[in-house]
Amino acid sequence: MPASEAQILANRKNALKSTGPKTPEGKARSRCNALKHGLTGEGVALSNEDQVEIGKRYDDLSREMRPSDAASAALLRRFAFMTVRIERCERNDNAVLSKKVRDAVEQYDDARLAAVEALGARLYTEPATSVRRLQMTPEGIDWLLNEWSILRADLNHEEGNRWTTNHRSRFDSLLGLNPGGYRIGRIMALSEAVLGGLYHLDKGDGEGLEGPARSAWAKVELTRLLDLEVDRLKAARASFDHERLALDRAEAPDRALFDPSPEMTLARKYEAATERAMYKALKEFHQAEAAPSRQTEAPEVEEPGSFEQGPIEEPASSEPEPSDEAAEAEPDDEIVPPSPPRYSFSDSSPVEPVAIHLPTISEPPDR
Repeated sequence: MPASEAQILANRKNALKSTGPKTPEGKARSRCNALKHGLTGEGVALSNEDQVEIGKRYDDLSREMRPSDAASAALLRRFAFMTVRIERCERNDNAVLSKKVRDAVEQYDDARLAAVEALGARLYTEPATSVRRLQMTPEGIDWLLNEWSILRADLNHEEGNRWTTNHRSRFDSLLGLNPGGYRIGRIMALSEAVLGGLYHLDKGDGEGLEGPARSAWAKVELTRLLDLEVDRLKAARASFDHERLALDRAEAPDRALFDPSPEMTLARKYEAATERAMYKALKEFHQAEAAPSRQTEAPEVEEPGSFEQGPIEEPASSEPEPSDEAAEAEPDDEIVPPSPPRYSFSDSSPVEPVAIHLPTISEPPDR
């Protein structure tokens, strides 16, 4: 069914009232609605205190490390951001662990009592297991003793008999027996006798007694069995090593120093990731600062043809130059340069050629 014109107008009017925050302050607050710990993300939803600390840390680092360009400045700001975040991780760890240590003893006691209460709640459905485990701790035995005292008080109430079939079922459960069993045991026979049903008693039970007197005897016998179980439980409680239990309780604060909960495990992962990112930003900053700001200039190459060759000096002759008097005396004589020595490898005298005589090969005789 399409909406009427009045419904459409009402929806539009309501939409104008639910547009979310409009002021910068309101938008900043709503940005932190889903903020849990602030150990992840890019810091958009950080608190004002953290933002101020990041700016102050960046200013101090800039004066100390002097970034040379915008890229180095961005890496340095990233490093400053990660240092503030890692400090928040440490403060969070310290605060959580300090509280756990302060509450460790109380939490230890509460956990033991909670375990007892859980076993007591399952007593009717799992009587054997529950009773066995309850008897393993002093707190469990105390719980059993309290239940037995309630049964005894109702069985021997001053204002009359308050014993019911529910008490009988509780009696069986406290003994670790299944209350819904099909067999008629000793507890069931005595309980029915207390209520007036004497037909399940043995012949020797309350011998010579009849009617109410025999029911009174059954009450006394049931009380005796109850007291026997109480005495057994008290002896079991006294046999515990109470010094060890006291030491276990005293060491609860030491065990609380490590929190294996999923929340703290995740927080430790965040802290490790933040520490890696912090050192990575610092390493990249140093690499950026160590890199040359510009490439090394290549050596100038001269254009072809621009090379100017200077005058070539002739090598000095090894022969002595003729004097002016010799030139005037023999103007028409031709000067013959000396021939170079043959096979001259050093300043020694020329080596005479060696004649090599090859043997003559005669032709083979005719056959």
